[in-house]
Amino acid sequence: MTTSRLQPKDSHSPMRRFWRHPLLAPFNQPEAWNRLATAVNPVWSLTEPRARVMRVVDEAPGVKSLWLKPNARFGDFLPGQHVLLELEINGARHARCFSISNAPRNDGELRLTIKRKDNGLLSTAAHALRAGQVVRLSKAQGDFAPRATAGKLLLLGAGSGITPMMSVLDGLADEGSTRDVMLVQCSRSADDMIFADELLKLPARMPRLRVHPHATASQGRLNAKKIAELVPDWNERETLLCGPDGFMRIVESMYADAGLADRLQSESFGRRAAPVDPHASAHAVTCENAEQLFTVATGQSLLDGAEAAGLSPRFGCRRGICRTCQCRKRSGTVMNLLTGQISGQGDELIQLCISTPQSAVELAL
Repeated sequence: MTTSRLQPKDSHSPMRRFWRHPLLAPFNQPEAWNRLATAVNPVWSLTEPRARVMRVVDEAPGVKSLWLKPNARFGDFLPGQHVLLELEINGARHARCFSISNAPRNDGELRLTIKRKDNGLLSTAAHALRAGQVVRLSKAQGDFAPRATAGKLLLLGAGSGITPMMSVLDGLADEGSTRDVMLVQCSRSADDMIFADELLKLPARMPRLRVHPHATASQGRLNAKKIAELVPDWNERETLLCGPDGFMRIVESMYADAGLADRLQSESFGRRAAPVDPHASAHAVTCENAEQLFTVATGQSLLDGAEAAGLSPRFGCRRGICRTCQCRKRSGTVMNLLTGQISGQGDELIQLCISTPQSAVELAL
């Protein structure tokens, strides 16, 4: 069954219709003004958040932090939120989601801590950035943060899953929180632990914070039994979880088996990878609004499928040139109909008019 919400028809006043008249171009085109603003200062924009790289910091082997100063279009953020970082690579725009790894600061800077992945196009490009360069961002998104303001709290982070935890801890310290907080930080070795020095100093700001580093190379992988040994009162704590998919499945099963799934919040940009099946006749497509569900035939563009379902996404040329239909793919795999290139399975920007699903897909329409 296909369910969707139709967008209301656009209606404009006579003045707005006049201002949009083609004869007034380019003075009525925001993109033209954006180009002019960018020529003066690359970080300026009338319509989109951009940020200047202030400095690049080595955090651990293969891990760097980008300290960014966003423009006014970015707005504010809350501890635990994430942004979509967009970079131009070989003439094409690529984007991925990254957690902000600090709490809001008076100077307006934010930190993205990025682990370079093998064959990771965007993470490799992010590691090559230097101070002074300008990048595109989305506004801050997400609500990965403690729901309660008091009571015991447990943070379980593995690998780069520590990044939203660092933001949450930084925010709690800024508030002068007196909560009983335990952080279990899992990494391959002591040398691979991200923010190790920063976390050593944090208890001075949070007297009731306890940090348990766990190195899998010498101590073995964390499982439910080991977590219970490290945190005997785990079942009494509100818990935040972020890390690789396998680690998260172990913890989620642990809480589900104990009937405590409602005490656990998980954050995973990779999501649960949907099986890729290019030979299927159609694939399910969902939007952030759970009521928007439709199917798209293999070989059919996501734009055509969305319109057939009664949705009205933005579009322009319908040929992959203008990028008007560009949107965020939250999960799933698509194929570029022009090049045959297969996308990743996680967050990235795609063009609806030239993308066809290869698996179940979730879009931010």
